[in-house]
Amino acid sequence: MKKSFFILLFLVTVSFVSCKKDSSEDKTPPVITLIGSQQVYAELGTSYTDAGATALDETDGDITSEIVIYNPVDINTIGTYYVTYNVSDNAGNNAVEVKRKVEVKIF
Repeated sequence: MKKSFFILLFLVTVSFVSCKKDSSEDKTPPVITLIGSQQVYAELGTSYTDAGATALDETDGDITSEIVIYNPVDINTIGTYYVTYNVSDNAGNNAVEVKRKVEVKIF
């Protein structure tokens, strides 16, 4: 009985491991999706909080927490700014960079 249990356990383990994707074969980059609009307007002198983005990878799943955000928005200076989002998966595949255009102006 014990022997057959261990054989069954071994077969289940081998099946599971053989079905798991090998990250070295992962050639598909993750996808970044903006939350909210691609272009937003902010009033001069107020506060600006970016809506953010999500990142999904077909192998690694939700990698939103790994997104690197560059947010140069100066809410005290009229102008056009671009908030950029970058991420790569565990296999080193880089997503296509996504940008949000932020226009700081007087309303």
